[in-house]
Amino acid sequence: MLTEDTKNILLAGEAELSTFEDAAAGRSAPVLQETSGFRLAYAFQKRLGRAELVLTSSTGHRAVHTHFVKLDEKGSIIDRPPITPDVAKFIFANFDKRGHTESFNIFARDLQQGCLSPLRAAPTPESVRHSLGNTENSFTATGAKLNAHWPIFHKLRDTGFGSIVRATLTNHQVCSSRCHFCSTISRNKRDSVTLQEAQAFVTALYDEQAAYNREHFASYNDEYRKLTGSDIRLRGLILSGGGQPNLWPHFPEFVRWLAERDIDLGLITNGFPNKVPDDVYKHFKWVRISVTPSEASSFYPDGMFERQYIPEILKHNPDITVGYSYVDGPWAEEGILNRLDKSAIENGFQYCRVLTDCNLGRSGQLQAHHNLAEKLHGLGLVTDSGVATSRVFQQLKYHGTEDEAQTLWDKGQCYLQSYNVFWDTTGHEENGHSYCYPCDSVTVLADDSMEVSRTNSERRFNASKWGTVPNTDVSRLFTRKLHPFFDPRDVCHSCLFMRNNKVAKGLTNRTDYGDIEVPANLEHENFP
Repeated sequence: MLTEDTKNILLAGEAELSTFEDAAAGRSAPVLQETSGFRLAYAFQKRLGRAELVLTSSTGHRAVHTHFVKLDEKGSIIDRPPITPDVAKFIFANFDKRGHTESFNIFARDLQQGCLSPLRAAPTPESVRHSLGNTENSFTATGAKLNAHWPIFHKLRDTGFGSIVRATLTNHQVCSSRCHFCSTISRNKRDSVTLQEAQAFVTALYDEQAAYNREHFASYNDEYRKLTGSDIRLRGLILSGGGQPNLWPHFPEFVRWLAERDIDLGLITNGFPNKVPDDVYKHFKWVRISVTPSEASSFYPDGMFERQYIPEILKHNPDITVGYSYVDGPWAEEGILNRLDKSAIENGFQYCRVLTDCNLGRSGQLQAHHNLAEKLHGLGLVTDSGVATSRVFQQLKYHGTEDEAQTLWDKGQCYLQSYNVFWDTTGHEENGHSYCYPCDSVTVLADDSMEVSRTNSERRFNASKWGTVPNTDVSRLFTRKLHPFFDPRDVCHSCLFMRNNKVAKGLTNRTDYGDIEVPANLEHENFP
């Protein structure tokens, strides 16, 4: 609903180009438009001396767009020019059809003609210059590490009970960045949990699950212990966003408490606040630093990610795997990929993962992957066959299709639910509890199977759609038989983790587990 102080809103379909020109020059008020869940504003930013298109979620989180991607008829990048008044008018006019991500990738002919063309054919995954290597298998979720846990799938096959060996927590919803591609831009920053709640969640998955398996599934537990040296219990835990995990007030105390347990710890963060002592980070097995667009981060000196504060304990440390992660998009600066590679080398980081915006639909995402791969090749960062030549590697992560979903989930069961859990704090303020999910990527599910229109990602965790159990009842995931909490064929057919699902399904349906090989060179077997 439009409020009293936005009476002068001009809907994009009614606004003349001159109106956008006046707004861009600072001669008039911003051009505004309300959509489902977002508000668009195009205006002159006096402090920076430029026009900006600002996307604001219903909860007040902002993403400032200054550039867009101009594409030729084959979908290749022509340029990443500023959003001029004619471009802003085009985005406003087509935002309801194209959404909060696709709107900033525009075909030159569409812009020239002032209307959308039917959906163009996208590259196939096989046509993208890419080679799946050990780094990608070790440090991203490809399913390659599941063989290292095969007894839990033997147990699942015979008994129907899952085993949660991996978990990710978002302890709150506060973040110091405003990323354009944020997967939870619609979050409520007041959704936070207590230290006791976080500890209870881990205790259930660590102590209680181990005891349960020793008592009820002794033979499979022995099988797992022989393979791994551990009972069937939580093995790897990632502290992640929602918000920025190390801004949570209890972060140091929680990490030190976790370090008293035999759990591999991972951290995904945008930066390192001063209030966290540097020695806290020594307890992590790996740390992934998300490099944001320079305009999205207030803590980048002079807008340079490589000048941010990074604890010395994380540099050149053979005991902690550290890597960068960067999402390519309209905000990409000239030379950013080479800068990422150079910074990773200088800091002794093992890798820099680059990928495309997961909020894009499958077609847009694959086209973006193709363009990113060609850019990496042109810079000499990958070979002709897509093999990484330095620290930068491309994660080829893209949405599935409805046909794949129908074949994979023929019984309506997501297989990630059998071994993985993601607890997000969305709804905690209102309900006193929040929900668990099978993965962290349900918020970015997007469908572009329609000719022009598409189903946009929600960019928030929706428990009524994808939730499994409340955080207060996480033990149900291992004390009750695995069953569908929702039908993924209906709500997840653009899943980003179909490869993992296929591997887990295959392991569950094996007739013989005696010939399973665990690759010796894989790292981080207790993480996705």
